[in-house]
Amino acid sequence: MNDKEMYEKGYLPATLLPVKYIGVIYCTSNLTAKGREFEKLADCEVIDVAHAMQAALQEKGYFVQLVDLDPTRIYDFSEFDWIINLVETIYGYPFTDYEIAEQMERLNINFTGSGSYALKSCLDKAVTKSELMKYGVITPAYDVIYPGDLCVTKCKYPVIVKPIHEDGSIGISKESIAKDVIELAVCIEKIHQLYNQAALVEEFIEGRDITASILGNGEEAMVLPLSEIIYLNQGETEFQTFEAKWLSESAEFQKCMALCPCAVEPQVETAIKQTALQAYGIMGCRDYARVDFRLKGDIPYVLEVNPNPCINPDDSGFVRCGKAAGFQYVDLVHQILESSVKNYCNIQEPVSYNFLNVG
Repeated sequence: MNDKEMYEKGYLPATLLPVKYIGVIYCTSNLTAKGREFEKLADCEVIDVAHAMQAALQEKGYFVQLVDLDPTRIYDFSEFDWIINLVETIYGYPFTDYEIAEQMERLNINFTGSGSYALKSCLDKAVTKSELMKYGVITPAYDVIYPGDLCVTKCKYPVIVKPIHEDGSIGISKESIAKDVIELAVCIEKIHQLYNQAALVEEFIEGRDITASILGNGEEAMVLPLSEIIYLNQGETEFQTFEAKWLSESAEFQKCMALCPCAVEPQVETAIKQTALQAYGIMGCRDYARVDFRLKGDIPYVLEVNPNPCINPDDSGFVRCGKAAGFQYVDLVHQILESSVKNYCNIQEPVSYNFLNVG
């Protein structure tokens, strides 16, 4: 019998939380945009993550079913005690990640990760930056250039040009840096044509790429040990491109490495972690998220807030930080679930292990 059949026949697993039957939902698409075929690597990874999370939760004693999402049958999720939400916004899929979360909220279906407000806000890089700036969080100066707008910016050159609604470094390459108005126009036109969306023009901050991963909610939210991307080519402009993040055979991938925990001065580490928690709260994130920084001297600039970041066990940024904090993968996955259950159910005491004050 599979897990669903065992659950339906009344077999109840011995679990650490007041949930027994879990659905791991994700979405896939066979479509790719012209000129962007190689980016499908980022979309396909979610299948591997779903299987890894299923195995981790089964090891903890839960009945777990994988669900390749049919957006017309979200009401079926009510059969589960809890949902692990791995749905992403991908090319060719009929709904965005926040719309799926919105529908589950309407149906009172409990799920892990951030709610629709945070997912929608963080999907728009300009909205994220605007909200952070309202609260005094430092983020690079920016402009938004929509299709049909003049390709001009008030930002200081050099600038980096990104699609406004993508994540995972999609749309970012070595050619994304513009040093003058001519290069700027080329970068913007590429975003408009390939991605059919506005271009975010952002002042390029020379500095270090630092990542802060956050786990938990409220007073129990913790920042895991900080991670840094180290670039091995000294003297070149250094930033995280799609190739450097996803294409293991590319020269860009092979010329950078991740270091966790990374070496920063104690006062700088404190500033980064405090800023990360502040951004996490401002954007309404839940359970787990990642905040990406550029560190210029002692000043941390927030680049993005990533709710529901990738948790691939094969060295994804969030999992790397979790391992540095002492979490095995199965425990990290369970801690995300526990944070979600405690948040929904307003459970005051830890219901299992809890690695507080780590990192």
